Amino acid sequence: MNALMKLAAGPGHLELCDIPEPHPGPGQVSLEIRAVGICGTDLHIRDGEYPCRPPVILGHEFCGTIHELGDDVTGWAIGDRVTSITTAMYCGACRYCRAGQPALCASRLSYGGGVHGAFAPRMIVQASGLYHLPARQDFIAACLTEPLACVTKAVFEVGQLQAGERVAILGPGAIGLLTLQVARAAGARVTLIGLRSDAARLNLGQTLGADAILYAEDPDLPDQLNATLGVSEPGAPGADVVFECSGAGAAFGLALRLARKQGRIIQVGLFGKPVPSDLDLIVLRDLTVRGSFASSPTSWERALRLTGSGQVDTRSLVSDVFPLQDWEQAFARAASRSGLKIVVQPVPSN
Repeated sequence: MNALMKLAAGPGHLELCDIPEPHPGPGQVSLEIRAVGICGTDLHIRDGEYPCRPPVILGHEFCGTIHELGDDVTGWAIGDRVTSITTAMYCGACRYCRAGQPALCASRLSYGGGVHGAFAPRMIVQASGLYHLPARQDFIAACLTEPLACVTKAVFEVGQLQAGERVAILGPGAIGLLTLQVARAAGARVTLIGLRSDAARLNLGQTLGADAILYAEDPDLPDQLNATLGVSEPGAPGADVVFECSGAGAAFGLALRLARKQGRIIQVGLFGKPVPSDLDLIVLRDLTVRGSFASSPTSWERALRLTGSGQVDTRSLVSDVFPLQDWEQAFARAASRSGLKIVVQPVPSN
């Protein structure tokens, strides 16, 4: 079968390779991959900016149907429509595993970086990490469950967002637009912020429920944000919570200026390199700054409830769908930001 592999460390070294079809061992299943999203992390791996263990098949945002069951697998059947957590291996005994955060385990290996991922027609996954897909979702929409699970962790588990809070989201990419929908589902008032070149994405954000959209280039952005959030009390300007979803270096500095005193900043996007910022603002504004990495089992459960109920729409974020053999065009489209969410179909859906 053909599989998109990272063959060596450093920039590049991606190649579509012909490899044997894998078969599941005990406790594993083989999936027929119907859709896999291109994540920013995949681009960082391509560019040598994110660690991986080559040679390895890329791809961790995936869904499909069970093709083959390994020994000792119960509760699942061939043909089941499923997705899976991205953590393939973890110790199960460290403080993070015991706390339900296996993505933080020092022994963690993830699909698409540490072990073979989903840019292939067949993929081996641990049955213990499987989830049924909501009946209302097609495969193209469902492969975005993984980024949505990362967002629900950021919003609820890390950000501790409460109904009625005032939120600013920096970056109207797929993660930002998912964060918007989750924050709105939590009962927050949300302003989405992007560049003028992001106008189409910002307009989509307004369709998906943003209370206001603003442009990061505007010099009076803090004043505009206060007006849209309904902030009137003196001495307390800014958002209660800022979610930085773009991974742009300048956006983190902007987040420090847009959070209210004693506000919270949740860094969701990856920068891929060190970035300069005025960190004194963290002290002077008495800010809480947290990063949110990957997902957790509870965030997956919440993500599937949100899509199953229709509160979050992932399908509208997909701008392009490519067959696996056109992976170079798909990656170029994702890197250029000319599309929104790019999906590859190793096995086309009927």
